[in-house]
This record gives sequence, C-alpha cells and structure tokens, in this order.
Amino acid sequence: MEEYHLKCIVTGPPFVGKSSLLLQFCEREFSVEMDTTIGVEFQTRSLNIGENKIKLEIWDTAGQESFRSITNNYYRGAHIALLCYDITKRQSFQHLSGWMEEIHQMSSPNIVVALIGNKCDVADKRVVTMDEGQKFANEHNIIFFETSAKDYSSVERVFEGVAKRVIDLIKSGALTVVNKKPQSIQLGQEQKPNQPTKKECCK
Repeated sequence: MEEYHLKCIVTGPPFVGKSSLLLQFCEREFSVEMDTTIGVEFQTRSLNIGENKIKLEIWDTAGQESFRSITNNYYRGAHIALLCYDITKRQSFQHLSGWMEEIHQMSSPNIVVALIGNKCDVADKRVVTMDEGQKFANEHNIIFFETSAKDYSSVERVFEGVAKRVIDLIKSGALTVVNKKPQSIQLGQEQKPNQPTKKECCK
C-alpha cells in the first residue's frame, strides 16, 4: 500500500461553516456554538483510497479580512483547497471570485480545488441554487459538492473526492512523488487543470 501525506487548506468567507465541516470530518461532532477561528486551526485524519493510504493535514483558515495576511501563508505547499460558501447567504457566494483569485495567486497551478456549498440541511432557507454552484465550478474548472456539516451529508465524499483527484494527478505525472513512508508530494510544473465533475449533493 502506498502512503501519501497531503496538505489541505479550507478557505472562504467567514461564518459559512468551515470549522464545523472540519470538526465533523475529523471527529464526527457538531456544535451549534463553534468559536470563530482565529488565524488558522489544524487537524489530521487518514483515509484509504483504493490501494493508497492518505494522511490529510488540514488547515482551517479564518475568513475575516484582518487575518488574510496570516492565512495566505498557508497556501504554500497545499495540494488541496476547499473553497466554502453558505447556500443560505447570497453574499458568501457573490464573493467567491475574489477567493478563487487568491487561491490562484498564492498556490501551485496544479492545486486541486473543490467548491463546497455548505448547510444543505436547511434547504428551506436556500438562496443559492445548486445550478449556480455548478455553473461557478464549471467556469473555474473545479469540483463541486454541497454538504451539511450538521448532519454529515457528503462530508466524507468531499475529502475522499479531492484525495482521489490528487492520486489521479500523481498517476498522470502532473504531480511528482518524493521521499518514502510517508510519501510527500511535490507540486509539478506542468499545469493540468482540474476536471469538472457532475453535481455532488446530499445523500
């Protein structure tokens, strides 16, 4: 079994459920009174993807403008970026283009990016449609999921999906494997854009 150590950054506007998403994935817990992230927070979790063992090093970044100079440093060396918004807050969706620009400026061209529309458990309060989310993802050639950090809908699928995408890039030669057990990944120079996928939603 091959072992890989991947760095994932969770980013996006404030108060969209980034920390709750990470808490559910790493600890299978949910709290309605999550503290606001100050700067960055860090967690790890391992996954098995086919014949590969993946250790994810996940950095949860604060969305407030006052922390941007700090959190921007954490894009360096990241293999995965999860760009989150709240499907019940139109403003969080409207600002995504600026966040995408930041990802492109601060990270490798081969970083795997997934757009995450969070809080799909409160569909009656939805103001951003799935079609809008998918359209944005298609325009930027990134993966798209809708999730619920509250009831765990599609949370596992997000991290499995992006980890598998990195493995696919390694197999295709877009990313270079360095070192041994655990293996780390060096971002390649050749730009091979992420392929858009079909909609992923709550199951």
